[in-house]
Amino acid sequence: MNFLEQLAAEWYAYNGYFVQTNLKFGKRKAGGWEGEMDVLAFHPRDKVLVHIETSSDADSWGCRKTRFTEKFDNAQKYYTQLFQFNYVRVEKIAIVGWGQIHPASISFKGIVIKSVPEFFSEITKVLNRRNPAKEAVPEHWPLLRAIQMATFWASRTSI
Repeated sequence: MNFLEQLAAEWYAYNGYFVQTNLKFGKRKAGGWEGEMDVLAFHPRDKVLVHIETSSDADSWGCRKTRFTEKFDNAQKYYTQLFQFNYVRVEKIAIVGWGQIHPASISFKGIVIKSVPEFFSEITKVLNRRNPAKEAVPEHWPLLRAIQMATFWASRTSI
């Protein structure tokens, strides 16, 4: 599991989702798998299944659109087979790109696109407000805990 997959898994688990990572699908007769889903998160109250794919590539947006559309389309064929519980909708999220934000003109067929900086901003806006001395992120989410410590104390300490 790569860093972005781990961070997404921790973030969704921290927010009350049940999470699975690196879920293979489409077993082939000759061996191997048709594909793998990076992170799957299910919120039991809202009954929302979230499929997250991550990438730290430097590809063009056109290449990314082709790759992510194919990944999500291939996985979609297996949602009901793999998840035999009631969910009301599936959200598809691609976390990609180290640039500030993606061009507004880029659309990926029902896929929410978040740049890595946008994803970090989403996380730090929440964790920066939570004092780790009073409500520390649990230690079984080490990436989130490190982000909380760094953002909370860095914004309150002058050197």
